[in-house]
Amino acid sequence: MSPITRLTAAAVGGVLLLATACGGGREGPAPQPPPTSSPAEEKEKDSIFDSAVRVAVKYDQPGFNFQDQETRAYAGFEKDLAEYLSSELKFTMDLKDEPSHRREKVLENGTSQLVIATYSITEDREEQVDFAGPYFQTRQGLLVRAGNKDITSRETTAGKVICTVSGSTSAPETSGAGKKLAQLLPKARVDLRDSYSQCVDQLRRGNFDAVWTDRAVLYGFMERYDDIKVVEKLELGSPQRYGVGVQEGREGDCRKIADALRRFLGTDQDWRNAFRSHFPRLAKEDPDFEQHYKPAPETVDDYSCLDD
Repeated sequence: MSPITRLTAAAVGGVLLLATACGGGREGPAPQPPPTSSPAEEKEKDSIFDSAVRVAVKYDQPGFNFQDQETRAYAGFEKDLAEYLSSELKFTMDLKDEPSHRREKVLENGTSQLVIATYSITEDREEQVDFAGPYFQTRQGLLVRAGNKDITSRETTAGKVICTVSGSTSAPETSGAGKKLAQLLPKARVDLRDSYSQCVDQLRRGNFDAVWTDRAVLYGFMERYDDIKVVEKLELGSPQRYGVGVQEGREGDCRKIADALRRFLGTDQDWRNAFRSHFPRLAKEDPDFEQHYKPAPETVDDYSCLDD
């Protein structure tokens, strides 16, 4: 091939390559878009602690969190815990009261980033949200009027009207732990309300025979009112372990909370001081309250931020 012929062929080849690059050709693979991150990876790019954190709480559970109707200020063990986490993890928070049955929903739709509201860690809930914890543990029991001598055991609840809260692990329609607990009082009639404060109000008015939920929650109401009492030596079901609810896909943030909770449960007395401050009567009556209500710091690893 002569030099002119070679130059001509090269020029034609260059024109064809240029035409293909400009989209004139129809053969060959189409250009691929750049790789994108998964939704979980997108969530992890920004920490929830980068801006103000909406924390779902209870406003009407003495001992854990109770809102003064005049000052609108919250006070309780879980309020102290929320402030501890805010200080440790350097975020500002906005507290929002939510009923028990909405706790999963507010995390799933993002209207709250955390839930600190006597939120028991269960396998069913872990399918929808993540947990960091536990920071508190308690068995379940019954609250009655102070003069009640009829209800002393599971057997004596037959025919009694017992109030509990819809969406809690005590509610009979709840699967898992709650369903098993409901079987412990098979002859009692269970009535549901939206909050324990409603149950306690109706108990004090004589419309219910008892209120059924976690003993620590019941003790909180007993600290506030003199005309009700927790049934002694009556404990139902397995321990309820409270965790901080976190939106799924936030593993990094969940781990930070878990680390802070281990410090909260550790040797710096934060847990003990919060308990004594908001459950003074129970702390006085039960010298072993830490053994009964405080989880061991190492259990945080067993229940926090699980993938399954």
